[in-house]
Amino acid sequence: MDIRAELKELMESKNYSISYLSTATGIAKSTISMWMNNNYNGKNDKITDIINNFIQREKERSINNDLPFVDISIVKYISEIARLCHTQGKIGVCAGRAGLGKTIAVKKYTKEFLDSILIESDSGYTAKSLLKEIHRRLSLSGRGCVYDLMDEVVRKLNQSGRLLIIDEAENLPYRALEITRRIHDKTGIGVLLIGRSILLENLKGFNNQYDQLYSRVKYTKIIDRLILVDVVKILETIGLDSKLAETYLQYSDGNTRRLEHLISHSISIAKINGKAEVDSAVIKKTSKLLMV
Repeated sequence: MDIRAELKELMESKNYSISYLSTATGIAKSTISMWMNNNYNGKNDKITDIINNFIQREKERSINNDLPFVDISIVKYISEIARLCHTQGKIGVCAGRAGLGKTIAVKKYTKEFLDSILIESDSGYTAKSLLKEIHRRLSLSGRGCVYDLMDEVVRKLNQSGRLLIIDEAENLPYRALEITRRIHDKTGIGVLLIGRSILLENLKGFNNQYDQLYSRVKYTKIIDRLILVDVVKILETIGLDSKLAETYLQYSDGNTRRLEHLISHSISIAKINGKAEVDSAVIKKTSKLLMV
């Protein structure tokens, strides 16, 4: 296919404008228009090379190497504890390294059980920030002092049987964690706190001074790493040889996010090097390109 026709087809399929193409290639819009209409009197070969590189880049970009959702053990553990907290009105904690898939697991749960409330906390959250975010999820006013905000939340959630999930709960200061406990005590709803391992220290206090808070925790699950059966399940789902599972587990260090990057990048590198399939050598080579 002629490169100009190929470009037009790509632009139509992706709904790209001349302006987008100009930004992506660094070529002036007027130059692109003249080149596409065979009216450009400058260095056509240079423009052609740049356009060709753009087309090839877009083709590679369109290859979807994102892993599909797989119901691995981490998802199972978190779902089980979430359900116990939800149905029994208890407080649970799931803690572990970043990148294990904890957030994906709780998002899956909240999609399945619509009476659950997911709060994704950020660094710098205060007790008031937390209450205002809960207000927003409950379609409340979001106005007033901490006492007023808390009072409205308690009235709304009292005996509702709902579940409050707070992701990245290690970001919460003690006062916000204490308010979470008070919401649980006053309403009877379940609470699930998700975060990195430091979350447990935040709940206990460095000198175990927060007994009133940590003593309320009914269920605790420490999530450390993927297990081999998880990797086998992921590879089988996407059609890769399950014999590579041990190699992928070794070079991903049992981290779900690192494994996802390792799988998708190793597939791309195998294709770039003309290999029909991923092998252990490609996985090892790819692992060196990932941040530790």
